[in-house]
Amino acid sequence: MTHTATKPLALIVGVGNATGKAVCTELASHYRLAMVARSTNVIGSLATTLEQAGAYPCDVTNRDAWVSTLKTIVAEMGLPDYILVNTEGGGWGEYMQIDVADFSNSFDVNVVSLLLLIQTLFPDGVAEASTRSNCRIVISSSPAAYLSIPLFLGIAPSRAAQRVLAETLDEAMDNVDFSILSIDGAINEPSMRKAYPHKDDDFFIKPAAIATYIRKLFEDAPFDRIARITTSGN
Repeated sequence: MTHTATKPLALIVGVGNATGKAVCTELASHYRLAMVARSTNVIGSLATTLEQAGAYPCDVTNRDAWVSTLKTIVAEMGLPDYILVNTEGGGWGEYMQIDVADFSNSFDVNVVSLLLLIQTLFPDGVAEASTRSNCRIVISSSPAAYLSIPLFLGIAPSRAAQRVLAETLDEAMDNVDFSILSIDGAINEPSMRKAYPHKDDDFFIKPAAIATYIRKLFEDAPFDRIARITTSGN
């Protein structure tokens, strides 16, 4: 599969049935899409319905497979102009409730995969500055990256490490800009609906609102290094 480069390329890492799918749908009319997910359930369907969209199934915790997938994307679609990192690892709970394997895995999902992405796509730290504008990378995150709350223990350390890695890379790299998007609330998707069964619609952040905000982050100047969206859409 080779896609003609007529539109900027957006790499969306972590395409599920909620935010990831909404982002792909939001961007499809103006961007080519390279969509990554563990399975083809969502990205396979999107690839058949969206124009110039490629599906690349991969478990980002499989380091060799992840590097190989990134190289395939570049060979088939080119180097991304925009990247959304929408990975999610870890779980909620206080310290005695945390599964150590899940805790360790969260660092592979949220931190190691990001480092490998950067090392693979930008080995010289420069996004072909002579021929293109800055590559913009949005990290989809949460308040757990900033707050020391007991219930965040299973996810906060890897989210904080991911944030620090992105902020450090932002300082270290030329022509690659990072933004940390803190999604401050429960997303309107089945697991959150199950967790909060008595909450009304206004309690949840709609995936479409997040997608619109991410597109705004991609396209607005200047590029916000720290961003936040709540149930009010701000």
